[in-house]
Amino acid sequence: MGCKSSKAAPSERGSQGAAKRTSMDSRTKRSSRGISPKPSSPSSSPYLGTKSTASYDTTSVQNDKLYKLLVSAQQGKVDGAVLVQKVRKFITVNPAFAAYQNPNTKSTPLHMAVRLLDLTDLSSAAAAIVPNLVTAYTAAVATRDAAGNLPLHYALAPTSHFGGGPRTSLTPRTAVVQALWTVAPKFALAYWNRNDVVYESGDATGGCSPLYRVLQTLPDDFVAHAATTVEYVHVLCHLAAGTEHYNTASKAFVSLGNTSDADKPLALLYRRFTRQFDAAEKFFDGDNSRDEVVQHRRRYKTAAGNTWKIIECLLQPHAPASSSWQIVHRAVQVETPPDLLRYIVETNAEDLTTADETGNLPLHHAAMSKPHSLSGAASSGGFPAFYTKFIVDELLYKFPDAASIPNADGKYPLTLAVQAGKQWIGGGIKSLYEAYPEALTQVKLNEHKVLRQALSMDVGSSNPNSPTVDDREEKLDSIIRDEQHDAIMLVQQETVDVPEVVFSMWAHEEDAGVQMLGCVALHRMVRNVNDPADTLRIALSAVAAIVNAMKAHPNEVIVQEKACQVLQSLAVVDGHREVSFVASGAVASIVGAMQAHVSDPGVQEEACTALAAVIRVGGAERATIVASVSGLTAMLNALAAHPDVVGVQVAALNALVMLTSFPRANLPDVPRSQTEALLLAARDKFPLECHAHVETLRSRLS
Repeated sequence: MGCKSSKAAPSERGSQGAAKRTSMDSRTKRSSRGISPKPSSPSSSPYLGTKSTASYDTTSVQNDKLYKLLVSAQQGKVDGAVLVQKVRKFITVNPAFAAYQNPNTKSTPLHMAVRLLDLTDLSSAAAAIVPNLVTAYTAAVATRDAAGNLPLHYALAPTSHFGGGPRTSLTPRTAVVQALWTVAPKFALAYWNRNDVVYESGDATGGCSPLYRVLQTLPDDFVAHAATTVEYVHVLCHLAAGTEHYNTASKAFVSLGNTSDADKPLALLYRRFTRQFDAAEKFFDGDNSRDEVVQHRRRYKTAAGNTWKIIECLLQPHAPASSSWQIVHRAVQVETPPDLLRYIVETNAEDLTTADETGNLPLHHAAMSKPHSLSGAASSGGFPAFYTKFIVDELLYKFPDAASIPNADGKYPLTLAVQAGKQWIGGGIKSLYEAYPEALTQVKLNEHKVLRQALSMDVGSSNPNSPTVDDREEKLDSIIRDEQHDAIMLVQQETVDVPEVVFSMWAHEEDAGVQMLGCVALHRMVRNVNDPADTLRIALSAVAAIVNAMKAHPNEVIVQEKACQVLQSLAVVDGHREVSFVASGAVASIVGAMQAHVSDPGVQEEACTALAAVIRVGGAERATIVASVSGLTAMLNALAAHPDVVGVQVAALNALVMLTSFPRANLPDVPRSQTEALLLAARDKFPLECHAHVETLRSRLS
């Protein structure tokens, strides 16, 4: 079969006319059997493997039998074992069946086969037939359907997130991805490094990276020693490592932020890790030594451990030449989210004093590394310039002596930062200079005018070579432009975006003004959006920064008030995309603010409103948690402390109504003798505003 004609070639002694007729007859016969006489596949593409690909007619309706069989399988009409048998028979009889391309969807049988991975009963069958389809028509691996997707798009992750039914095994998916990637590695890597891939039907947000989608769809993995989720990510990393130019690409896909919301793979994973770890620490009523409690904790500790292994996998260099590595060194080079970076630094302090195989400490790498520019942040998902200051300050806080240690090339961190062209404040040069001023001896100041101006080393100098007034003004303008990135100024700009505010807050956590203004800016952003997806985009990075602000400034009333205000507006997305108001510490911080500032009506009102919002979204489970951290007591204290402030009375009563609205919630008793007097006082003082809530609560008192 194949491309060979069933008619013998004409004799050399025959006339040209006879040869022409024979050739035409041959083409006619090929066409009638659905086999094209000329190549139509991209088999010569350098992006595919060396395996040759036969040339088939990809659209002949007579070749759609295999395609229709796979459609029937997707509809549940074909059993897995039967499917494998029939597919192999079709390909044996006529390999051209594998080359068919639906004229409407542009899908090939290979596209249809990899989509069977989403079906529990057929995922193993998909893994069995994909190699046969690839062998029969290799060009299908690099063929795009009408949506512009390669078969790899459907193989890497489910296209319907958290669809009905049990999760399919990752083992068949791993085998299929390996088969497709190996045949077309450059196509695979080009796809792997995109950040605008759309998976959900109707999603018009701009998409995400394939790695992000893989991680988003991985289930909690409760298997301790044979975690398929960890193994799958390892396989993907090693496939990329085997692709040419991986060293550059490896950093790109880990740091790649989604076009839709700028969220990154490591940020998603760390939110999941904290959620799983929090679940492992959950307190149960009664005897916590009983078997179901022990099993629950063990399962979620295992899940958190597997998630951490995936984080390490993504941070680990997978190039063959990398024999050893330190996690802190790697984390400061790939734009690790601030909360994750802090956790890594705190749990791997020994790395701070250890030079890696290149002779650099983590601070040297931080000084050399330069994040994506602000102008490219929207398209690349790169962190704003203030990210560098955060890293440098974090490392200096833990090991300040690193600023005075030269690397293997004899260069101080300050020298490396100046050579990298970093900014005076946002780039961390100021922090490095203050930690070790002597490093300035390695910097040629005459080549760095802006740095000289910042250091005020040549202003008013009597040196005849000192700059003129015009030179000074020009340099001053440069410094002012650099100071535009100063957090106080930045967070107040109407056009400022979420990452800029968030990283300004992280980089200036010691500045209460920056924290307060950052919360104000984030609250303004939330108020100006109407789509829940936009609120989620803000919450993905903002919640951790807000909680960090509250922890850093527990005694600053205005910080606590503004933080509670913005958390209230973000509570609607609690539980989405691993955003957790419990695991992040948001709920505990809100209650903590109420306890620390009982006398401040602003804090009490905003905090009660925030708790009510959290409970409204999370139901009985969130109500139980709020009560477990003394939220109920805090609400009653707010009522008692501000009997004449209508805003506090209404907010506290509303929070109490919300808290007691779920029969399944595990709440302490609310004794009538201690509570009714507060309720009646609120009703009598503000009957119009409080009457309904008071009567509802009175009916629920024990």
